[in-house]
Amino acid sequence: MWCSGRDLNPGPRLERPWKPTVSIPSLSLNWRNHKEMLVKWMVSRGYSDQYRKDVLRYLSRYVGEICGPSDVIDVCSNVQRGRRHLVLALRVLFNFYEAMGVDREFLQALRDALPKVKCGIDLKIPSESEIVESLRRLIRAPLKYQALYSLLLDSGLRLIEAIRMINSFDGAESVNGFYRCALAMFRGEKQAYYCHFTEATYRLILKVDEKIDYGSAFCYYKKMGYVRPKYLRKFVFDKMVELGIPESVADFIEGRVPRTIGAKHYMALARQSGEYYPRFAEYVNALRVKAGF
Repeated sequence: MWCSGRDLNPGPRLERPWKPTVSIPSLSLNWRNHKEMLVKWMVSRGYSDQYRKDVLRYLSRYVGEICGPSDVIDVCSNVQRGRRHLVLALRVLFNFYEAMGVDREFLQALRDALPKVKCGIDLKIPSESEIVESLRRLIRAPLKYQALYSLLLDSGLRLIEAIRMINSFDGAESVNGFYRCALAMFRGEKQAYYCHFTEATYRLILKVDEKIDYGSAFCYYKKMGYVRPKYLRKFVFDKMVELGIPESVADFIEGRVPRTIGAKHYMALARQSGEYYPRFAEYVNALRVKAGF
């Protein structure tokens, strides 16, 4: 096991103008000793609450003390399912230690020992028949998961956003035969992006009387074999464009709104979404009829 500083720096170390912010034994990392600082650092970097939980979960499950690249190799070689998430969690950990002033050469040696994982764009888009089959089986799901899945299909939102919307639902406005409510506000520009959904979904949401947990919902859809939420999002965008909805409006409906967008352009997108969304709402309602949902 590589635990000796001589392996990395055969000559004397140069004096540096900085000192590590956390106390680190020579070339040895035990993240549990700095867990509180790690969490604060992730918060300061803007990582979402769910992402922070995922990082800590993978570190807690697989990672102990790291003395060198051989430890990284051992950890990663013992994980098959979830290896990509473990590698990303370790990258976050190494970035944290670099920010704390740990030797960069040592951290780079650890990064070099990480296996390559796929982090590129997933181009898979589910077929209409796959969506219909998921809707056909959705009628047997608990009510809260029916409402959530229906909202995901209507809106194209991310799972975490759709859950937040239902958990804090406080009514919606009726617009051209569908419903819309503000979902989030941009702090600087004071602009909100909206959640668009059909009347069928609106009625389901009104019946939900319990909070939805992100992890439980994610695991339920995966276990039951439904089209995954991230692929629903891709399907929604692709179908909107196919129905003649401009990409800029489809982006707006799915919550991809640049925070630097001008107020005039923002108001135009909000107006256009009200005009174009009924096309998609009609299509989604037809899918429900086809699925008997």
